[in-house]
Amino acid sequence: MKRQTTHIINEQLYSWLFIIMLVGLFFSRAILSISQVIWAIGYIYILIRQGKKDSPFHYWSGGVLLIALLGCWQSPFQWNHFDYLLTLLMYPIAFHVCNRMPANVLQKWIMYCCVAAGVGIAYALFAYAQASGNWWLAYGAGKSLPTFMDTDHVRFGIFLCGTGMLVTLLHKISASLRWGIIALLVISIAFMAVRTAWVASVIIILTYVAMGLLAQQRRSRIILFLGVVIAVVIFSVGAFKLFPTVQQKWAYTQYDWQQYAGDSSTLAYSDGARRTINTLAWNEITNNKQANKGWAGIAPTLQASFKKTFPNTPVSFTWPFNQWLFWWMGAGLAGMVLCTIWLFFPLWLGWQKKQWTIVAWTLAIAASCMVESTLSLQYGIWLHAWIGAIAWNLQNQTSLQANLNE
Repeated sequence: MKRQTTHIINEQLYSWLFIIMLVGLFFSRAILSISQVIWAIGYIYILIRQGKKDSPFHYWSGGVLLIALLGCWQSPFQWNHFDYLLTLLMYPIAFHVCNRMPANVLQKWIMYCCVAAGVGIAYALFAYAQASGNWWLAYGAGKSLPTFMDTDHVRFGIFLCGTGMLVTLLHKISASLRWGIIALLVISIAFMAVRTAWVASVIIILTYVAMGLLAQQRRSRIILFLGVVIAVVIFSVGAFKLFPTVQQKWAYTQYDWQQYAGDSSTLAYSDGARRTINTLAWNEITNNKQANKGWAGIAPTLQASFKKTFPNTPVSFTWPFNQWLFWWMGAGLAGMVLCTIWLFFPLWLGWQKKQWTIVAWTLAIAASCMVESTLSLQYGIWLHAWIGAIAWNLQNQTSLQANLNE
C-alpha cells in the first residue's frame, strides 16, 4: 500500500513537472532549461532505485550525444559546444522518462499539450482581433500570426501538428471529441499561415492513412482511408478559397521567389533570406573548405562570409536554414552522414513495429529540417524528443496490451 501511494505521488510530481516544462516552452527558455535539469536528476534517481529498463530508443537517444562530440573537438573549451550537448541531452531524458511512465500518465500529458495548444491559438486569435488591420497588411508581407515560444511561429506550428498526432492516441475521451480536437488544430494550422506546419500536417495525415491501409485489408477500411485522402484534398482547396490568410501566404511565396536575386535586397523576405544564407553556407563548405568547423565555429564562419559578401548589411543570421548544412559545417561530412542515419533510424524502427506515429513524426521533422535548423535549437529539439517519446511509448504500450488481450 505504501509503495502504491508513493508511486501515485511520483506520477503527480512528474505531471506537474511536465506542466512546468510546457510553461517554459511557451514563455521562458530559462524555465525550460531548469526543468530539463530537474528531469535529469529525477531520472538518475529512478535509475538508482529501479535499475535500467531496456528499449531500442535508449541507445538511439543517447547515441546523438556521441555523434555530437564530432563537432566539439575542434575547440573543446568553447561554451557553445557544451551548450549544444546540454540541449541534445533532451533526447535521452525524454525517452527514458516516457519509457517509465504508464499509459494513463502519458495520456494526461497529451491533454496538457491540448490545453497549451488551445491557449496558444486563443492568444494568436486575440492578437489578430485587436489589430486585424495591421495584421492584415502583415499577412501580405508574409508574416504569420503572433505566437508564444518566443514568437517562433514555425516551431509553434510544428507543436500544433505534434499535438494533433498525439490526440489520435488519446483514448480517454470519445472518438467524436478526439476527431473534433484534431479538426480544430488542423483548421488553426491552416489559418495561422505557417507553411512548415502545413507540410508537416499533410505528412502526418498521409502517413496515418498509408500505414493504416497497409495494416488493414478489409474493404470498409480501404474506403475509409480513401475518404480521408479525398477529405484532405477538399480541405486544402477549401482553405485556399475560404481563408484569405492562406491565399496571401501563397501569393507571398510566389512573389518572394520571383524577387530573389541572391543579394541583400532579398533578406527582407523569409524565403529570400533562407536561400541567401544557405547559398553562403554551401559555398563555404564546398568552395572554401569551411566544413568541420565545430558547433562553435558555425556562427563565426557564416558571419565572416556574410560580411564579406554584403559588407554594408548588418549581420543578423548565425546558422544555415537547413539542418544538413548545419551538421556538415559543424561536424564535417562524416558527422552529417552519421546524424542523418541517426535521424532516420526511428523511421525504420517504426516501420518494423508498424507504429505510424514515429514514422510520421520522423518524416515531419525531417521535412522541417529542409528549411530550418530545427534540431539545432532548444524548441525544435524539445518538439522532436518529447512528442516523439510520448507517441512511441504510448503506442508501444497500447500494442503490447492488444497482443496480450488476443
